[in-house]
Amino acid sequence: MASNAGIFFAGMGTTFIILGAGFGGGLMMAKSALNQPIGYRNVASVPEPPSAVRTVLPTSAEAAQPPQPSPQIVAAPQPPSEIRPVKEAEPVEKQVEKIVTRKAEAEQRERRKRYAERKAKWKAEKAKRELQIEQAERQDAPIMAFSGDERRQSAGFGFFGN
Repeated sequence: MASNAGIFFAGMGTTFIILGAGFGGGLMMAKSALNQPIGYRNVASVPEPPSAVRTVLPTSAEAAQPPQPSPQIVAAPQPPSEIRPVKEAEPVEKQVEKIVTRKAEAEQRERRKRYAERKAKWKAEKAKRELQIEQAERQDAPIMAFSGDERRQSAGFGFFGN
């Protein structure tokens, strides 16, 4: 039979060998990632060669040409209608902000509602468990006639007796 010291040192030696192999492998992988070969080029760093097709975009200084009415459609001149002042619309940012706040408030209400439902369910289950425990204690009568109707005291496990 081997001695306790021999077993201890064998376990320690095995542990150091495993740790050394792990650190050594990690060091080798880190060095290979940091020291890339000289002729190696990263694909992302190579600029894309210019395309053979040349694209000419119109300058923004030119005015846009209004659409020409087709000669087939002859519209009767409309009498000028009553011109009403247009209410200034709220900026888009404020509209978006209102929508976002409404959504956040709705989500918060939903979250509170779910929390209240879970809490009520949890309390109902707890009351049900307590009621079952009380009924079980009333039904448990002592099997041995040691002392009468006093409660059994267990550590909650029931494995180790009284």
